[in-house]
Amino acid sequence: MSAVPEAIAAHAEVLRSDARVLAECAERLREIGDRLGGAAPDWLRETVDAHIAACAAASGDLAEAAARLRVYADRAGRRRAGA
Repeated sequence: MSAVPEAIAAHAEVLRSDARVLAECAERLREIGDRLGGAAPDWLRETVDAHIAACAAASGDLAEAAARLRVYADRAGRRRAGA
C-alpha cells in the first residue's frame, strides 16, 4: 500500500500544532513557577519544574516527528508524481 502524501502531511501538521501547544504549556508553567516565589514548598516547585521539563521534552519530540513526517510526505509525493 502506498503512502498518501496529503494524509502524512496533515498528520505532520497535527504533530507540529501539538508541539506548539506543549511549548506554550511549558511557558505558562514557567510563569506560574516565577509567581510562586519563596512561599511555595519545595515539593511544589519541584513538581512544576518536572512538568516544565516534561512539556519541553514532549514538545521537542513532537516537533522532530513532525519534521520527519513532513520530509516523508514530500518524498512520497515526489515518488507518487513520478509513478
